[in-house]
Amino acid sequence: MKIITAKLVLLALFFAFAVIANAQKLPNVQQTSLRVPANLKIDGKATEWDDKFQAYNKATGVFYTIANDDDKLYLTIQATNPQNITKIIMGGITFTITPSDNKKDKNGLAITFPKYDKKNPPVYVILDNKPKSTKDTLKNKMQADSFLNAHNQQLNDKLKLIGVEGVKSITDSVISIYNTEGIKAMALFDNKIYYTYELSVPLKQIGLTVAQQTKFSYNIRVNGPNKGNIRVIERDGYNDILTYTGADGVNYGIGLATPENMTMAYPTDFWGEYTLAKK
Repeated sequence: MKIITAKLVLLALFFAFAVIANAQKLPNVQQTSLRVPANLKIDGKATEWDDKFQAYNKATGVFYTIANDDDKLYLTIQATNPQNITKIIMGGITFTITPSDNKKDKNGLAITFPKYDKKNPPVYVILDNKPKSTKDTLKNKMQADSFLNAHNQQLNDKLKLIGVEGVKSITDSVISIYNTEGIKAMALFDNKIYYTYELSVPLKQIGLTVAQQTKFSYNIRVNGPNKGNIRVIERDGYNDILTYTGADGVNYGIGLATPENMTMAYPTDFWGEYTLAKK
């Protein structure tokens, strides 16, 4: 038993160090323009990119890649930290695009996924009890597969809406993921329980073409949950606990009320610039 436990700990540490090492090698903001792979699908998987990304942004704690073809702009994001994943799922990510390099350009648009409404309240996922290994024993693999399938089913059931601002052809502020406007979004967990988020937006909705070769600005914001639902429970003689009140009225423990965990209650974002890549 001690040998198996030691192997689990070592494997968990290996994945953690691998993530940190990869993040340290990447720029904070993407530096290059890319064409998307020919086989790219908006399916919540980063396999077309071999799970490799163009940047790791420290402010938001996400790996990401922006790319394009002749018709669409694509955003792929991956989060590996459980608390950051929870923050992303509960509040969504807003991708703001301005058709120029002026961040204050009022002709920009903003896409938020996932988006929630009163009939479809935010999802709260608990990742602290995720299996540590998928390889050591058949039992461990079955537990990991069951955990993965259950959480992905939860995402498939709840992540049905996209928030839209500034798109002239769309009058509603919230649309279905099955919309006819060409905006696609999906998110899933992989077998490491990393969260991958994919979004594509038609270039015609942004007002850009590959032929123009215009540099434009973008903003990626991790919104986080409604601050009114986050609170600190003080415990005499113990560390304070940060909790989230779900739509069911239940208080869910996020973790110790550390500065890192408190970022759950506040949006984090960053700006970058991109020029559409030609063939």
